Amino acid sequence: MWVQVVSLRSTGARFVYLLGLLVLSLWFFFPEPSHPVGAPPAGPVYRVDTQQRAIALTINVVWGTEFLPQMLEDLKQNHVHATFMLGGAWAKAHPALVKDIASAGMEIGNHGWNHPHPNQLSYAENLRQIQDTNTVIEGIMGTKPQVFAPPYGEFNPTVLKASSALSMPLVMWTIDTIDWSPSSSVPYMVAKVLRLAKPGAIVLMHPTNRTVVALPMIIQRLKQGGYRLVTVSQLLGMGTPQSDG
Repeated sequence: MWVQVVSLRSTGARFVYLLGLLVLSLWFFFPEPSHPVGAPPAGPVYRVDTQQRAIALTINVVWGTEFLPQMLEDLKQNHVHATFMLGGAWAKAHPALVKDIASAGMEIGNHGWNHPHPNQLSYAENLRQIQDTNTVIEGIMGTKPQVFAPPYGEFNPTVLKASSALSMPLVMWTIDTIDWSPSSSVPYMVAKVLRLAKPGAIVLMHPTNRTVVALPMIIQRLKQGGYRLVTVSQLLGMGTPQSDG
């Protein structure tokens, strides 16, 4: 009986020793990621490095209401979740539309308060732009935005510091449809998105008369190409954020 007890202890000791070696080897070959889970990226996010065929559609909204209902309907009918980056002043003026966007299953992001040039603002002013928008949106839908898209796509170390202080990734884009320009036709927008589409890409749009026509075409063609259309936050969870387009 005494010999059996020693044998059992010896087997357990060997198991613990081998388990320790396995853990050390895993740590050596798979070190901690440079972007820890839960921490915002250190720089702007233009795309996500991922093996999954996923793309995020973003819609920046600081003016207009005319085309949003149809855009929401097209997204819902195609079972697509997009990220709407809302200006705080716009959200305050249109709380019912904010609720419609949220109830449709879309992500609501932060696009600053009144669309100033962020690079011309101080750290405190940038912080206030983001915080005031968060407060208004949280008051309408009960939760704060998790991502921030700077107006005009402008950022500098001061803007990055403000978004980082609020633990909000600063989101840019991979593909700009330039849908606000009359020179950007529907065929041009659709062709550009399809030509530049790649896993982890972020597409920038606005609620314009051209976008409301192009959106269902873009959705259908991307789906035919095997892409899944997700929110920015979902995309961030699929890989490593990249600070280049």
